[in-house]
Amino acid sequence: MKERKTIAVLVGTTNGFFRSKCLSGIIKQAYKLDYNVAVFSLFTMIADETKHQLGEENIFSFLKNKDIVGGIFVDYSFWEDRSRQRIMKFVRSLPDFRMVIFDNKGIPGYEGIVSNDRKGIAAMADHLIEVHGFRKIMCLSGGAEFPVAVDRMNGYIDSMTRHGLEVKEEYKIYGDFWTGAATELARKIAEGETERPEAVVCGNDKSAVTLVNELINRGICVPEDIAVTGYDLSGDSMSNDPTVTTCTRPDVHAGERCVCTLHKYITGEDIEPDEPDEGIFVSGESCGCRRDIAFAHRYNEIDRMEQDSEGQFRLSCMQESLMATETYDELIDTLSGFVRLIRDCAQVTLCLNEDWNLFREDDSVYVRQGYQPDMYEALSSDGVHPYTCGTEFRSEDMYPPSMMTEDRPIACFFNSVHFEDRCFGYQVVRFRDEINRFPEEAYHSWISAVSVALEYIRMQGRMKLMYNRAFANSIRDAMTGLYNRQGYDMYCGQVFNIAKERHIRLLVIVADLDDLKKINDVYGHSEGDNAITVAARALQTCCGNGEYCVRSGGDEFIIFGAYDYDNAIPIFYRSRIDGYLARYNTSSDKPYTVGMSAGFFIDYVDNYTNIDQCLKIADERMYANKTSRKKGRK
Repeated sequence: MKERKTIAVLVGTTNGFFRSKCLSGIIKQAYKLDYNVAVFSLFTMIADETKHQLGEENIFSFLKNKDIVGGIFVDYSFWEDRSRQRIMKFVRSLPDFRMVIFDNKGIPGYEGIVSNDRKGIAAMADHLIEVHGFRKIMCLSGGAEFPVAVDRMNGYIDSMTRHGLEVKEEYKIYGDFWTGAATELARKIAEGETERPEAVVCGNDKSAVTLVNELINRGICVPEDIAVTGYDLSGDSMSNDPTVTTCTRPDVHAGERCVCTLHKYITGEDIEPDEPDEGIFVSGESCGCRRDIAFAHRYNEIDRMEQDSEGQFRLSCMQESLMATETYDELIDTLSGFVRLIRDCAQVTLCLNEDWNLFREDDSVYVRQGYQPDMYEALSSDGVHPYTCGTEFRSEDMYPPSMMTEDRPIACFFNSVHFEDRCFGYQVVRFRDEINRFPEEAYHSWISAVSVALEYIRMQGRMKLMYNRAFANSIRDAMTGLYNRQGYDMYCGQVFNIAKERHIRLLVIVADLDDLKKINDVYGHSEGDNAITVAARALQTCCGNGEYCVRSGGDEFIIFGAYDYDNAIPIFYRSRIDGYLARYNTSSDKPYTVGMSAGFFIDYVDNYTNIDQCLKIADERMYANKTSRKKGRK
């Protein structure tokens, strides 16, 4: 398969009509020049450096990939400035990274490509003048500090000048591309502070929709008293009453120009895009025209399909189903059934860090930046055919192997899979209509559900490990590591029942450390603890057949087990205990000797009702042994 270089596209969010047109142009032109396209995008943008936001932005760490030859930064999609600045700071830290800025010429060090908004706004003013005969026309643009707002104002001036109409200073209003300036303009017009125009050309649809509704609320009819036009085609303009006359930006052409400019940086070859530099005029009722029914139908159909996707996601109970799983394998199997919710999905692959759920004592240690060298495809599916999983690959390859099966350029969308700033991995998706289909809001919900479910499974595993560890500690003696009395109570009944059901012999040894009080009184409790530990190790030499060894009191021990023992086992185990202690006493240089008394029970238990009866017999024999040993030491 031919190796291709990749053009990276940095997008704040991929949903929205503007961004889809820009991406269409980028992908179309990249395919013509034989580049892959990797779109790295966010689902959320928060001003503060929250853990969640940093987890989102981690996807841009792939810009260091060796196969990425340059990037296109879609500036206006990063509407949260602090997030935008963090990404730009990271990009500037990459040596010799070639990048083109879309929709902003004012970023030092990078060439900016903008849509021809000047021409588009001029066309809106032309329509008001030539079709409706208006002469007294205002323009409400964005902030004067933004080059795009100045371009739009200049487009209005171009049209007015070309038609020989006066452009008063008070007609040129630099606002905010939002609701505040439009609301204030409506107030001034209604209260007579500003000369009433015949029409207002707005620099974007948000301002236009706000102005229309505020004028109507103040008793000024639109379009009868004042006509209004928008620009850049938003859903609000199509659904407002009255609908707003607007125009799409020539973003497809601008996207193509971005690729051509980047291609020239890379190869020196000068290429011109094929797409004509023009937007689409969409008539509405706010200027006195009729609503463009055909375009509205197409636009509403897209909106309806996206709403259907969101509705299907909500009705699917995907989040609840994933959270109901108890193991990782069950989670992945359940998740494969929900790939169908990603509309027009050609391929989706969930890529996870090799040890994304590795348990560590310090749970604050985990991957925050970048990705682990070794990754694997947790799930890869087209939503129809059986999914595959488990394929390993290197994160430096970026593309999971399942995506690289066709010998042609591809366009993939990359998104972080994370919980707060804990990096699990990333997800890659391709769509069947690669040039015109992009992730919807429902896809955001899809990945969010996966991320939360992975954290839930991870925490479940962590809690189980912690519980098992706590449980193990609760039935173990801290000093010796032997089972404690609680451990004895837990397992003694099981062993007794095994001996009875299988008709095999039960072994019970009761042992007691000799002279512990004397060792404590003369040499100190630390030496007494040492003697207890040595005794415990001696007794553990008698546990070769699955026996349980218990510290049942300060200097008291129990061993019990069920096995096919022979009659010589008491002598054998006694010799093991004595041999271990003899070797220790010879080599320890301690001023005392460690010795133990022991009593044995070994028999079938058909005539016994519980292990305590057997324990009593062993205990009595231990005391008899202790008495005889004391007499022997006198």
